[in-house]
Amino acid sequence: MNFSYSKKDGHTKKCLVRAFKVNTSSTDILFDQIANSKKFVIDQIIKISDEKHLKLKKFSTKNNYHYMHFSLYNPKEQVSITPNIKNKSDLLDVENLDNLHAFLLIKGNEIASLMQISTNWCENKLAAIFKQFEIIITPTAILKKDVIQRIKDDKLRALHLDISVDETDFIKAPGRIESIFTKEPQTKTKGISGHLTIDAKGNAELAQSIETNPAKWVSDLSSEFYIETKKGEKITSDDLKLTKNYYTVPYGSKSINAKYAEEILDDFAVKEL
Repeated sequence: MNFSYSKKDGHTKKCLVRAFKVNTSSTDILFDQIANSKKFVIDQIIKISDEKHLKLKKFSTKNNYHYMHFSLYNPKEQVSITPNIKNKSDLLDVENLDNLHAFLLIKGNEIASLMQISTNWCENKLAAIFKQFEIIITPTAILKKDVIQRIKDDKLRALHLDISVDETDFIKAPGRIESIFTKEPQTKTKGISGHLTIDAKGNAELAQSIETNPAKWVSDLSSEFYIETKKGEKITSDDLKLTKNYYTVPYGSKSINAKYAEEILDDFAVKEL
C-alpha cells in the first residue's frame, strides 16, 4: 500500500480528499454523461487560453466508477531563479509548467476529488474542468451523516460567524444572514463587521432550520462559521463536509504519483462514498 492514514514510513505528503455531489436538481447522472461523451480523449489538449491548457492524462472505468487525471498547465512559463553566474538572467523558460493536478473518481453523481499544486476553490475547479467538455455541473459538498445527526440530536445553542456587511449589500434584498437584522444600515454608512453570535433562544425559526437541514447552511455560509450545540460542541462548516486526510510519498515538491492518487481515491470510495 503506497499510502497511510498518518505521517509515517516515508509517507510525508499530506493529501486531502474531498467529496462532492452534482446534478441534485436534475435527472442527469454524471457517470453516464461522461460515459456517453466522445470528448474525453486521453492526451488531447484543450486550449483554454494562451496561458492555460487542459489535458486528460488518464481515464479508466471499473467497478461502476470512472477514474480521471487532469493537468492544467502553462505551455511556456518564465520562472524566477537565482543564477549561479553573475549577470545571467534570473528568469528561466519552462515548457508545460503544471499549475494543477486534478485526480477524480466519479461514482454516479458523486465525485471524490484529490487536487495537488493548487488546492483551493475545489468546487470551482471541478465545474471549470467539466465545462470544457460541455458538461455543466454545480458541485456541492457531501456532508458527514454522523455530524448531521449529532446536530439534530443535540440541538442548537448558537450560531457563530464572522460577518462583514457593506452598505452596497443592502441595495438588493437581504439574504439569509442579512435578513436577521431588524434594522438595515442606511446607504453610505460603514455597514456591519465583526463576530456575530446568534442565540437559539428567541430565534426558534433559525434553530429549527439548522437542526432540520444543516446542509443548506454549509453552502450559504463561509468556513468562518461554526455551530454550537446545547452540549457545548463546536462544529465548523469544514467539520460537516465529507473529507479525509491521507499521506503518501511526495512526487516532486508539489504533487504525488498518479498511481498513488488512484489508490487513495479507491480507498476513499470504498470506505466513504
